[in-house]
Amino acid sequence: MTDKSGIEEVFELFGKATTGLAVLMAVLIVIPLTLWYAWKSPNSLADQILVTLLCVSFGWGWVSLVRCYQSLRKLGLDGEGRLRLFSGSRPEDPDELHAWQLGRECMYAVLAVLFCIFAIPAACWLSDK
Repeated sequence: MTDKSGIEEVFELFGKATTGLAVLMAVLIVIPLTLWYAWKSPNSLADQILVTLLCVSFGWGWVSLVRCYQSLRKLGLDGEGRLRLFSGSRPEDPDELHAWQLGRECMYAVLAVLFCIFAIPAACWLSDK
């Protein structure tokens, strides 16, 4: 096992703090303000629903990303180990399987966000705005 130098510990602590701060800002600031704007603006109901779905999928993405990172950190996988985990078939080890499932959940959340991002302009185009 290798010992971490002082600068590596500082970078690790900084990474954990900024990840936590980003999630906190996303959940407590960005999503509620966007939802408030969507429901108070004079848009159609379809636009409001699509923005709400975008915010829900955005929040789902942040939560699943944090859970995936926590699971990968618990396994202690480096970049090569993560690549092996996500590029291979379904793992047999229960801990690796959990991380693999969380990675898939994160991918689905990103796809939901992309779907909402494309659905909002499509709805505007279909309603002739």
